[in-house]
Amino acid sequence: MLRMPARLCRGDGGKRVVRLGATTTSMEAQQSSGPNPLCDIGRTHPRDRHRMRPLADYPGIWECPRHDLYATIVTEDVAAQLDRGDPYAMHDDRHGVVVRQGDERGGGVLLYYRPE
Repeated sequence: MLRMPARLCRGDGGKRVVRLGATTTSMEAQQSSGPNPLCDIGRTHPRDRHRMRPLADYPGIWECPRHDLYATIVTEDVAAQLDRGDPYAMHDDRHGVVVRQGDERGGGVLLYYRPE
């Protein structure tokens, strides 16, 4: 199954989903490279420092169940188009919101997002 991150665009007042990101095969390779990313909340609060876990059934997606936060790797071009608070279609097709961009990883940029 091919899963790609998507972005919600509201150009004419309606909603449409624009697919962005990498293919499943490249995301699987990226997920296995390097340690799991730090949770964005834990990154900024030293007493709550912890790592995210790979999300079962969604290669290339990490989750923090403690903070209801997700992360994936997107290309630098996609990351340049997204800002904090932008609508972002999640891996399970729910509406989400971009939280922030993280460090560079596996030829892309780590993108944190959460449910809307």
